[in-house]
Amino acid sequence: MEQRIKIVWIFSIVSMLLITCGQVYWLRNQYQYMNDEQINDIYDRILETTQQYDSIRTPQPKKVLNNANMFFYQLSKSIDLEHRTTIDEVILGALKGRELENMGGNVETLKIETRDSAKVDGQTKHTQREQWILDSIIPKERIIVMDSFKINMSDKDAPNLNSVINLYRLELDVPFALQQFDSLLAMRLDNQPFTTHLVVSEDSIYQWNAELKRQGTLFNPYIEVMYPYNPLKRQFVLVSVKVSPHAVLVRMGWQLVGSTCLIFLLGLCLLFQIKTILKQRRIDELRKSFVNTMIHELKRPVQALKMCIAFLNDKSMRTDEKAMDEVIHDSMSELDNLSAYLSKLRDMTRADDEHTQLSVRTFDIKTSLEKLVRLYHMPEDKDVAIETHFSSETLVTADPVHVSNIISNLIENAVKYSGKSVHIVVDCLLQDHQLMIRVADDGIGIPVSEQNRVFDKFYRGSNLPDRSLPGIGLGLSYVKLLVEAHHGSISLNSQAGKGTTIEIIIPQ
Repeated sequence: MEQRIKIVWIFSIVSMLLITCGQVYWLRNQYQYMNDEQINDIYDRILETTQQYDSIRTPQPKKVLNNANMFFYQLSKSIDLEHRTTIDEVILGALKGRELENMGGNVETLKIETRDSAKVDGQTKHTQREQWILDSIIPKERIIVMDSFKINMSDKDAPNLNSVINLYRLELDVPFALQQFDSLLAMRLDNQPFTTHLVVSEDSIYQWNAELKRQGTLFNPYIEVMYPYNPLKRQFVLVSVKVSPHAVLVRMGWQLVGSTCLIFLLGLCLLFQIKTILKQRRIDELRKSFVNTMIHELKRPVQALKMCIAFLNDKSMRTDEKAMDEVIHDSMSELDNLSAYLSKLRDMTRADDEHTQLSVRTFDIKTSLEKLVRLYHMPEDKDVAIETHFSSETLVTADPVHVSNIISNLIENAVKYSGKSVHIVVDCLLQDHQLMIRVADDGIGIPVSEQNRVFDKFYRGSNLPDRSLPGIGLGLSYVKLLVEAHHGSISLNSQAGKGTTIEIIIPQ
């Protein structure tokens, strides 16, 4: 039995731990999933803010340059924009490259010169042919400004080339203003804390698209977004946003509550199971103790009755009348003890299955108690004094038989667990619509460590002066049963070596 109980405990505890760990693992993954959703949402808002800011900047160009003075070559995946050094290259760009003008390039001021050009007084002089071409194709009031780039793009990034050139042109017309961008971003992020910086990358490889980086820990995360607002010049805006775990936990509120309740219910089931096992184990121990006690307690009256019958069976001894009276007296006493044991067992067994039946009526408790004391069998080896006190009103409403049994059991315990001399005080008082019965003695008392257990079935104290004293540990449990049947309460106050006082309250 012990081995089985240990196995059940081990399996129950391991199962509880595994279920709890599974719930914690699931909640962690769910938190991480929702945290990633929140990060992606913040990332989308940042990109939407950049698009909104670009659209705000677009309608207000400063016209630093226009379509007519931008010329580019498109060479498959490679775009090579170089300084114009001859008039023929300018013409080629003007005739073939005008429709490709949105391919982009950085800008620096550079006046057109040819191989035949000559400088007079620091100014460039063109031939008549060159001047005619310049006047025909490129108006005099325009200045061609160009820079050179060699851009290698993959097939995946090639469709973004037009947008890259447009960003470059937009930066020339309306430079990126961090303060305006911050104002737009604050409205998008709903007052979430963030910081922004303008940075220039020294990396030789171009970055065409925004990049998201996750930083921090799982429960204290923040993100960094690098958005290239002018990728041809490797100019970026760096946005750092602190991700609030509180928002994720609020979204997971029902899941957290459900998992907590599930773990709590499982814990209660485990505790209830362990408590039930312990109770069954205790019942089994009580059963064994009860059997041993009953064998011991019933053995004594049976042996005494056997001796009495043996005496009566001897014809020569039956002629002694004094001895006959003693044998009959002892036989009646042992039969009374045996009957009391069986009555208590019957009442306790019935109490396990149904409520104790009461026959409530109004009676005079003073008359009942005085009769009880008068008929109580005092042990010959002890000096017992019983003192009674009553209030002016002695009519009470209760079951007279059960009330007599209550007082009788308390007096019996007071006599049994005392020395050679014992003084017992019984108070029966009516006050505030309550019957108070108090039985006090000056016996051996009950240790403090055992006072909470004396009302348990089959429990006997450890400080008995003589372990051979008759009893099966049902006296006080039987008294408590009868008091609770009257909807009353019972309390105990005791000091080892000084006596015990038991107080009972029965409502009227």
